[in-house]
Amino acid sequence: MVAGVASLLLVGGAGYAATRPAGPGGPGGSGASGTSAPVRDGDALRAEQEAFAAGQQVLGGEREPGTPAVQRLEHDRVLFTVSVAPARPGPNLVRVDTLPLDAKAHRQHRGLPVQVGTSEQDLVEATPRPGTDGLWAVVDLPEGTGTVLVTHGPRHRVPFPVETGRDDGAGQDARALWTGPDGPECLAAASAAFLAGADGAGTTTTTCPAAELSEADRSSLVSVVDTLAARGVEEVAVAADGSARSQEALQAVQQAATAAGVAVVDPAQRPGTRNALLVVSGWAEAATSLADTWALPPTEQPIRNDGTWLAPWLLTPQVVDSTPGVVLALDFDIRDPGAREFSNTLATYLPGQSPTASAYAAWRAVGDDASAPGSTTLYAASRAAVMPSMGGGHAHETEVAWFPGGTVTPIGAPAG
Repeated sequence: MVAGVASLLLVGGAGYAATRPAGPGGPGGSGASGTSAPVRDGDALRAEQEAFAAGQQVLGGEREPGTPAVQRLEHDRVLFTVSVAPARPGPNLVRVDTLPLDAKAHRQHRGLPVQVGTSEQDLVEATPRPGTDGLWAVVDLPEGTGTVLVTHGPRHRVPFPVETGRDDGAGQDARALWTGPDGPECLAAASAAFLAGADGAGTTTTTCPAAELSEADRSSLVSVVDTLAARGVEEVAVAADGSARSQEALQAVQQAATAAGVAVVDPAQRPGTRNALLVVSGWAEAATSLADTWALPPTEQPIRNDGTWLAPWLLTPQVVDSTPGVVLALDFDIRDPGAREFSNTLATYLPGQSPTASAYAAWRAVGDDASAPGSTTLYAASRAAVMPSMGGGHAHETEVAWFPGGTVTPIGAPAG
């Protein structure tokens, strides 16, 4: 996999931010117009990032309406990475990641709330969301040039400019996804596609995974149902939410289950003798419902003899953390070269953001054949499991950045 236009625009010092097009030879540009640079490999991207690490940096080299605005800035020995989407007038989702650069900075800023707004009068606290990492807030942005102000403590104000364009009223339904429960997944996928070299224009209105069920995910879910049927499972409890993708997934599972002679039941129903849970909701609902069930006293937890199974887009550390162990049908292995390159690129350009299946799917969709989907395999995922050491003495759980401290282990091919 070759990372594409993940160029960085260097802008002034810590207290000032401005926009300028990338010129010849500069990051993100191949000419005075600020057009995207040719595709570069990971080493060149890393060298470019290191060369322009002193001031504010803009993913892609420009701020463009309708494209995720992802910027970084070091302030008071803390590295801020701030993402804003859909970068259109009106409500916008803001993600804030902070990385203390030394022990002193960590002590100074520990426990301080992070607030986000457009001025001192409308600051709101950025808070965690279930199913993902980072801190999140929703901020109303005006037409044209706006500023997202990020604070950490009473005397620290860090500005991040955003270009939103004119409010033409188009794409309101699609943009509503960004401020709802599926917004973090939308942003992760759009940012990954942009990192891989996607055309930035309109990215935020076309790449939200929760908007529809992809054929790859449909195939994965059908293979799960076929596998459960082949194992003698009599009923599948399907946990869904109201998103378009989840409802389409529920229908696909119902059709496959009917064809296989397996009953589809509500998760609240008492499990039968041979029962499996299949979760097809979004990140937030999945993490919340799984955690709530696991927090029940053991005598009140539903006993599902055939385990908990997740839709492929739920391969995120925070969802898997919500329950002791799950099974997924995936068309990639997190140890594949492409998956490892993806996680390394995230660590370089978006520090603090965990790799996810949804983001990796968006990354692969833009790239070359090196990271094309492979055959579907069943994987057991757990952040609590510690696997035995592999050849060469390296512990399995420390080999990749996807699931530090845990494992995603192939367990066989699905039925069908």
